[in-house]
Amino acid sequence: MTQIEKQVSYLRKRITELVSLCQKDSSPTVSDDVLNTAQDIISRLRRLLDNIMSEYYINRIKPHLSVQDAKASKPTFPICDKVEDIKGQLGKFNAADLETISPEVYKIIEKAQPYHTSNKWIKYLRDYYNLGHWRLVAQEKKRDISLVLGDVIRISDRASVTMNNCLVNGVPVDYLRVDKGAISGRLDARLNPRVEIKVLYLLEGENVDVLWLCQKSLTEIELILKSFAEKARL
Repeated sequence: MTQIEKQVSYLRKRITELVSLCQKDSSPTVSDDVLNTAQDIISRLRRLLDNIMSEYYINRIKPHLSVQDAKASKPTFPICDKVEDIKGQLGKFNAADLETISPEVYKIIEKAQPYHTSNKWIKYLRDYYNLGHWRLVAQEKKRDISLVLGDVIRISDRASVTMNNCLVNGVPVDYLRVDKGAISGRLDARLNPRVEIKVLYLLEGENVDVLWLCQKSLTEIELILKSFAEKARL
């Protein structure tokens, strides 16, 4: 197992620990254990990206550099808000021409950038990692209460929904109204109606779910690592 693979394995364990801490945390505010564990994971996830880039640099770029250029190089995984900024970030470790010399590797990096709408995770990872350099990133707890019907419909206690003469998993619903937690009408027992209460841990600023960010980031970084292994033969 490589050092990077060991880091991935360790992060899986840390995220499992964070989930357990969140589940056990019964205090009205976020516990110090949750705050510190979350921040440690976010920092390690960001550094994991840099370590993947550094591994590529050591094996594919550094051998072709002068001693002076190698000393000046600072390999980091670029996270840019504009595509034109990627080249400048790559230039910090003498890889400004990466798109030409190794287009497949460049494509891996470009595909992960936050200006793609599906990549909000990497923007949040960067922003909260940077904020964590200065202070412990604050979190708040939020209770999310939902009515679940037939395991296919989830209605938040903040929503207003009316259902008339419809089917849910083949079960007829003549009339049901849910208005900000108040329920009127008849709930058929075959719908297995239940109330779910979920406690969310939200990072300050953009109210990002910390568990989602940690789990999503690790999943995406593992895909990036796999792509580097295939295309760059790391």
